[in-house]
Amino acid sequence: MTTTAVSTPAPTAVRDLFTNRWLLLFLAAWAAATVYILTTDRSVLPLSDQEPIGYFSGIAGGIAGGVAGMAVLFLLARHRAPLDHRNAPEFRNPGKETAGLLAWMAAVLAVGSVFDIRTHIAFVGLAPGAQAVWDRQTPTSTLTWAIFNFVTLAVLPYLFFRYRLGYRPASMLLRFGRPKVWLPYFVLVGLPPIFFTATPEYYTTSVAGHVLTLVLFTIGSFLPIMITTQSLLTPRLAVLARSWVTGSVLSAIAYGALNITEAFLAWGSAAQLALSLAWFTQVAFWGLAKAVTTLRTGNAWLHIATTHTIHLAEAPALATTFRLR
Repeated sequence: MTTTAVSTPAPTAVRDLFTNRWLLLFLAAWAAATVYILTTDRSVLPLSDQEPIGYFSGIAGGIAGGVAGMAVLFLLARHRAPLDHRNAPEFRNPGKETAGLLAWMAAVLAVGSVFDIRTHIAFVGLAPGAQAVWDRQTPTSTLTWAIFNFVTLAVLPYLFFRYRLGYRPASMLLRFGRPKVWLPYFVLVGLPPIFFTATPEYYTTSVAGHVLTLVLFTIGSFLPIMITTQSLLTPRLAVLARSWVTGSVLSAIAYGALNITEAFLAWGSAAQLALSLAWFTQVAFWGLAKAVTTLRTGNAWLHIATTHTIHLAEAPALATTFRLR
């Protein structure tokens, strides 16, 4: 159950991206959703006072930086083929395993909603909407969120696939290969989003606040998303779709679905449904970036740098919750 890195010209992988009809359709839907969010009546959703121009201005900077980061990633990964049905790890029953993962994600989402636990506490890009969510948090609710996600989306899936099904870490994309290449990349790509999003309060937050933010987001967000969506689900979707790009689109949709209970969404009316679906597409866009990162490199860890470290900018809110300012 090991992955074989197959040499492939970098332009081939790039061409795969821009000739895949499902990706082009997804990007068209994302662009239409962006226009809809900017032009429709947003008062139908919670946090309706949130001004989305701040989010999209941040997105513009994030996309610009992300495109540069992805260009470097494709360059560094030019000597290996993206993971798909031809060179992914050997999965015993990818269809059944994928169905099981999706059912498990749905169950976790359902149980979490009963206890008001979501995949994310707040999206930092939705400040001050995110701050409104943080204002309702307590140390207990924050710790509960982190522990629940860690156990249900990281520990239990890992143990099941590692010891019940017998998959080795390499088959779960958890080997951090070529560290001399990818560790510097991780740092250089992962740090800028934090500072780009950080408020002035970020720089006056205590060291203890920053350390606690790193610990809680690692166990409550980084590792759960990595294990369930990147290590396990995404490569199987690529195998089933027989295309790493189509698999990335499917993974993006699954990632978006894992966030349908977020505080800024509502599904009770047609207007809420339409606007929530538009925001769903925005969330799924980040799932797409995660999946492309994972399948292009065969490394489930790297998506943390390309899409996830931005949450560390929430240190001031978390420090305030725990009175560590």
